[in-house]
Amino acid sequence: SSCRTRLPALIGRSARPDLPSVHKHAGVHQELGGSAEMADDDEDSPTGRETRNFIIRNIPNAITFVTVFSGFLLMVSTSVPGISPNMCVFATFLGLCTDILDGQAARVLRVKSKFGATFDQLADLTCFGIGPAIFYVRQQQLAMGNDASVMMQAITVVSGYAYMACSVFRISRELVVHRGDRPLYFVGIPTNLACVFAVPASALCPGSPLLPVLIIILSGMMVMPYHVPKGLWIFTVTDTSVASACQRRSSDKKE
Repeated sequence: SSCRTRLPALIGRSARPDLPSVHKHAGVHQELGGSAEMADDDEDSPTGRETRNFIIRNIPNAITFVTVFSGFLLMVSTSVPGISPNMCVFATFLGLCTDILDGQAARVLRVKSKFGATFDQLADLTCFGIGPAIFYVRQQQLAMGNDASVMMQAITVVSGYAYMACSVFRISRELVVHRGDRPLYFVGIPTNLACVFAVPASALCPGSPLLPVLIIILSGMMVMPYHVPKGLWIFTVTDTSVASACQRRSSDKKE
């Protein structure tokens, strides 16, 4: 019986030295597993999610900065001789493309905000309002030369100022009427539509007596109290998508 009582004790003593090593290996496995879990947690941590959300939210704003640069290029063309009128026309249409893309990106990513809408309006003022007015006056002055009459110079300055003032008035009215939201209609023709005619006409027909008349007409159309669809009767713009008239007709036929 004494042998029987000693045998379990000996077995227990022989097994006890192995226990720390087992726990030690288990601790190592826990540390390895814990480090992998920590890596996963870093990717899904609140800081990582906030960084990704910040980048996604500002994608439309980054596109809007290109529109601002296009307007800046139109302005500095008056003082930098190397910037040709054709480059200014290209910059204008680049600004038009980015003006469409930033709104589309905001709809697709669902990151529409009052700041983005206000930033977009001010970028439009820079690229399609102030920039074209300065570009037009510069083109007219270069075409007329120093021997131009005082009347023609006054008409050029007044029409250029009218275009700029009406652009500022229109953008200010949009900000007040829509309160920073992205509307589905314009009040008066938008500045980006007016510059489609103003900038190419100033680049191709400088010095023409009809050019100031065109600028004044566009200025009046920008401030007229008339609702213009955001798709300009060519596209159907909603809060989430932009479709052409052909796509809308095909979808109607399918239904």
